[in-house]
Amino acid sequence: MALGQVKPIVGGNSVEPHAYPFVAYLNIETQPNWHAVCGGTLLSTTHVVTAGHCVYHVTTPRTVKLGFGHSHIRKQEMRRARSITIHPLFNKRTLVNDIAIIKLDQPIEPNEWIHRIPVYFGPVAAGQKITTMGWGITSNLPGARTVPAMNQVDLQVADSKMCRGVDKSFKDSNGPLVCTDTQPGNRDECNGDSGSPAIITLDENEKPYKRNGITQNLDYRHWHYNQRRWMQQRKTVQTDKVQSNDVQLVALTSYGDNLQHDDHPPCGDPTGYGFSTHIAYYEEFLTNSTGLTRRQLEEPVQFDRKVMIIN
Repeated sequence: MALGQVKPIVGGNSVEPHAYPFVAYLNIETQPNWHAVCGGTLLSTTHVVTAGHCVYHVTTPRTVKLGFGHSHIRKQEMRRARSITIHPLFNKRTLVNDIAIIKLDQPIEPNEWIHRIPVYFGPVAAGQKITTMGWGITSNLPGARTVPAMNQVDLQVADSKMCRGVDKSFKDSNGPLVCTDTQPGNRDECNGDSGSPAIITLDENEKPYKRNGITQNLDYRHWHYNQRRWMQQRKTVQTDKVQSNDVQLVALTSYGDNLQHDDHPPCGDPTGYGFSTHIAYYEEFLTNSTGLTRRQLEEPVQFDRKVMIIN
């Protein structure tokens, strides 16, 4: 396999502050005053999955800082890594088995803005739309830097035959890798997006969605002027217990390559393809390194959401 450029977002769109509560920003100190940027995904209150090549060189886990809960890195809730488990057969040259688990130094308290995402164990088919996001560079210009605010891009699972034109060992996107092609407008992942999630959104027939409203005794008085009269208005805070699996994790951004096998193919290259680590393929590694069962990995996410109700 010819190894091309490790990937970020080119031709994507900006992201609302709390659009992706399961995404982690990784700031990795590779040497004094030098930091690398990657993405990751929250699998549980204490575990983040990312690309192996993001952390294989880390000797002290606490040099890895992780941010959650906001698309802008300066507004995130921070944690540090307690331990890092890289796939035992990871190859830093070819990026085979490009997956790692980070255990956090403190657990995350699940809420509307920060929570895990279920893992998708279903089939991956050509033409299927996936969305990826990250803080990678947004152009191929010299000196381009990673960005402080997350971007996202919609991609499409590529035809397996076309992907084999780049990697002869590739069979289809249900194996260790998911292959995507560059979309119109040269939309693509790029440098700094490594390890970031690629997700699918299930349609209404596929996703169970449950919400139970529980009204708490948090009433208070609110006064406002209406039609020249002071009127008393009552508000209550309702806690919605939300259970959802409308979005699920399919893959992790790994690397890109093109038909010419350039050492550094440009992001958004019309002849290029993105190769992402297929999460479901690594079920055994995930369960062994986190202690979670498959059922726990794929069960719907649950969190409390507070809603103001005006009576």
